Amino acid sequence: MVCPIEWRMVGVMSTHDLSPSPRQFYLDFETTGLSPATAQVMELALRGAARLDRLVSDAPPASPEAFQVHGISPWLCQCEGRPSRLVLAELLTTLGPGPVEIVAHNAPFERGFLEAWAQREDMRLPDILWTCTLEASRRLMTRAPINHQLGSLATSLGWRAEGLHRSAADTEITVRLHQALEAWGQLKIALGPDPGVVYLAGPLRGDGSPEAIAHNQGAMKVLARWAQAVLPTATLVVPHLNFEFVDESGERGLTVRAQVLRSCEQLVARSNAIILCGPPTEGMQRERIVADGMGIPAFSVPGWDGSTPEKHPVQAEQTLPAWMVKAMTPALAGTPAP
Repeated sequence: MVCPIEWRMVGVMSTHDLSPSPRQFYLDFETTGLSPATAQVMELALRGAARLDRLVSDAPPASPEAFQVHGISPWLCQCEGRPSRLVLAELLTTLGPGPVEIVAHNAPFERGFLEAWAQREDMRLPDILWTCTLEASRRLMTRAPINHQLGSLATSLGWRAEGLHRSAADTEITVRLHQALEAWGQLKIALGPDPGVVYLAGPLRGDGSPEAIAHNQGAMKVLARWAQAVLPTATLVVPHLNFEFVDESGERGLTVRAQVLRSCEQLVARSNAIILCGPPTEGMQRERIVADGMGIPAFSVPGWDGSTPEKHPVQAEQTLPAWMVKAMTPALAGTPAP
């Protein structure tokens, strides 16, 4: 089982020194390499209690392997970035005096680079509690043959994962992943080691045509694999997978839909728990009413529906104004963007 939050203390700080609710942030770095001893931060994104996006203008070039992952060039950093010392000062000012909680996917990576950066610039970090979504996902699904990389977990939850390996996109997916892991972790604790028969409810969106239903079947099948990984001893009831032959479009669509809903309600009544995936639709609300009326535990978790990460323009190479051209000269390579 997994606790919703895993706390990691920095230095000699104890839980007695902490305020009840430290400010929560989500952090991601893109770096020139893998080791904080030899590589540096090129890009950062911060979400949560505050928002910050920065490129580092005086970062050294990325290794070929790192560049293959994130595609951040020295040209881009020099044109749109700010000096390392200024970026770190902005980050620490945004975090505040602490204590703070920082959530990251593979938190030891961000922690190592942040501590090395602060030491290099001779700046003091606040007291930080580190929460790792990578470790949390491994604890949640201890026996499942699942890839715990950020993009793979997003895909396993039915989310679109375009633009990953840039800090903004990675951080925003981490926000969603952290929320999902908390919801599924609490659900797993509540159901215990023998959940019994679990009904997996999700929305059927679209016009009710076989094509629309097939699309949602595929999405629900992906989420069902996740649910089985979290609850390996549960018997899952996934009514979406029975709908391949159904056509809810046309003149008889409403009649067919009513029959499907009645069948689903009967299945709910025979289950030990129900999991509602995503924002509730009319059908999911009816299933919830049945569960509540019979005292069947009901849980809400994120679904695969249209709640995708907030989109931000990818920083791309464009025609430069005059002040940026000057900033690219060696003498001014560290000049911050205004």
